[in-house]
Amino acid sequence: MQASHLNKIIFSCILYLGIWQNANCQIDTKQISKADSLFKTNQLLEAEKIYLQFYNPRYKEIENIKFKLAFIAKEKNDWANEIFYLSSIQAKNASPLISQRLNQISQKNQIGGYEIDFIDQLIWIYFAFFPYIIGFLIGIAIYAAAILIYKKQKNRKYPNAYIYSLTLYLIFIYMMANFPSFLNFGIIHKNKAYLREFSSSAAPVSKTLNQGNRITHWYTKDIWTLCYYEGNLGYIKTEDYLPIN
Repeated sequence: MQASHLNKIIFSCILYLGIWQNANCQIDTKQISKADSLFKTNQLLEAEKIYLQFYNPRYKEIENIKFKLAFIAKEKNDWANEIFYLSSIQAKNASPLISQRLNQISQKNQIGGYEIDFIDQLIWIYFAFFPYIIGFLIGIAIYAAAILIYKKQKNRKYPNAYIYSLTLYLIFIYMMANFPSFLNFGIIHKNKAYLREFSSSAAPVSKTLNQGNRITHWYTKDIWTLCYYEGNLGYIKTEDYLPIN
């Protein structure tokens, strides 16, 4: 009897949670649809308020929302926010058009970190042909693994270096597949930030960074983050920048 009662309570809780989550999803979808309608009728400020209210990086349409927020920022002549949203898109799905726009904004406002170079062109190719590149690499790995299995079934000897090479190759594929996660970009949001030689306020300043400068950051300890900016490697305070991916 107690078990039956407990089952009813558990079922009721699950049902309640399911209904509550679905209701929230419907509310979010309706609000986003409303914002889209406002955006289409050029009521940009009203649309922006709703987009920002429901801004969630895990939302499936977040890239479209970022594009719209970037356009709204452009119309408001808010170059700092336009750079932030476009850079956030660029970190996940780089394209020449976005790179060119970022470079245009940076030149106009005299900020660095957006110069287009050979590495950028490689990144464009990576994102444009990602399925084909990964598919080709996986195909080679499958072929190599098939040879290894065939030799094992035939009791043929093979050098240990073969297994080591295949393992390293699989690690390489994994790194290629997760390449965007290594692009840890950040935007300086303070009027002035200092890139220091080591993690201390007493350390010499290697570079003075201005609002809008884009950095590449990696390791964070306490209030300091190791980052790279235009040939300079050093530390800045974590409060001085906004991560964009």
